[in-house]
Amino acid sequence: MGHQSLLAVEDVLDNQILVLLQHHRRLTFLTLADALPVYTWQSLFGALNRLRGQQYLELLPLPADYEVVWRRGHEPSPLSPGGV
Repeated sequence: MGHQSLLAVEDVLDNQILVLLQHHRRLTFLTLADALPVYTWQSLFGALNRLRGQQYLELLPLPADYEVVWRRGHEPSPLSPGGV
């Protein structure tokens, strides 16, 4: 897969996570993985790390999971094709 194709797949995944966060301000990682079963855990963590770096969300450790928490002050919106 080329670099441009990989970026397009990442944008799609990031947008899908943001859409889920429009409806649920807090999700566990396992709930997110169940909601997006076509993606590997590695790709999901990669997307969460990108979105965390852009300050869209926080990842909070739980005993056997992570909680994905929408950061206050950010309105969820799909990312532009070139990123944020």
